Amino acid sequence: MNNTTISKVLQGLVLVHLSFSVWSGKKKLRPEDLKGANLPPDKLASLGSKRIFDPDALKVFATLKRQAERACEEVGVRFLGGYAIPEEKLAPLMEKMEQVEQSFATAKTNFLSAYDDNLKDWLAEAGEWSEIVARAVEPANRVAERLSCGFTAFKVEAPGETVSAVQPLERQVGGLADQLIHEIGALAKSTWEESYRGRTSVTRKALRPLKAILDKLSSLTFVGPDKISGLVANVHAALATVPRSGPVTGATLMGLVGVLCELSDIAGFITTEEREEMLQPLPEPEVEPALSAPLPPKTVTIMPQPVQQIEAPAVWFW
Repeated sequence: MNNTTISKVLQGLVLVHLSFSVWSGKKKLRPEDLKGANLPPDKLASLGSKRIFDPDALKVFATLKRQAERACEEVGVRFLGGYAIPEEKLAPLMEKMEQVEQSFATAKTNFLSAYDDNLKDWLAEAGEWSEIVARAVEPANRVAERLSCGFTAFKVEAPGETVSAVQPLERQVGGLADQLIHEIGALAKSTWEESYRGRTSVTRKALRPLKAILDKLSSLTFVGPDKISGLVANVHAALATVPRSGPVTGATLMGLVGVLCELSDIAGFITTEEREEMLQPLPEPEVEPALSAPLPPKTVTIMPQPVQQIEAPAVWFW
């Protein structure tokens, strides 16, 4: 990959770097915390950690961090410690990042306002071990410094013609296509496991991750068209066979599973056994036996019988 190619790829990308700091609520366990217990030397074993705050109260920050990472992963590919995002996808991604940042700030305010009360509850829950927790607690203002959320978007340019400067970036840019295939393979494997494995019919909801795969591959094809274009064509062709409504079954479903198999296999995410399972023909759907049509009612024809004339006795008349 020459300098011109590197520059062309980088022109279509924006690097987004996330900066999250989430307090763990833990401190290192110390020998004195164990009240003189006979411990092995440090070169053989190390002590673990102690929780000095309720982990449930901190989950919201880890959740928001993962939410930001997932938003970047949906449209971008890992690159230089951040995410390489197609320029066309940047604006909607920035809106999501701003929403996460606002949610993080709100969660931080709520967490700090309830910090002292939650700490008292945690110490009470610690019971006989509350002393070792109390010795390690942090004041709220120190904890506040360890809770932060931010993001930065910027362009990366090739450093010029100096070979020693260009080569490291060349390796990184040259690996973008393989990194993209790796990430798509992981998504394809999880999609098969969660939505397609062992099924003879799927709803249209199962198409969403495949459409997301197609969108990500299509927008990043330029990072390695020789490796990516064929995959885009195959996913597009499989989705094109899906009917406009109703469940997906039969040959159409097999085509979708086949594409997931290809994407997972090329990235090395499936075993030989899993590959054989994915390519196994689907069993025929069970069809309930049709009820036999009711027989038409029998028509009975009754022939009219001649009426016998009975002659009245003569004594009846005078």
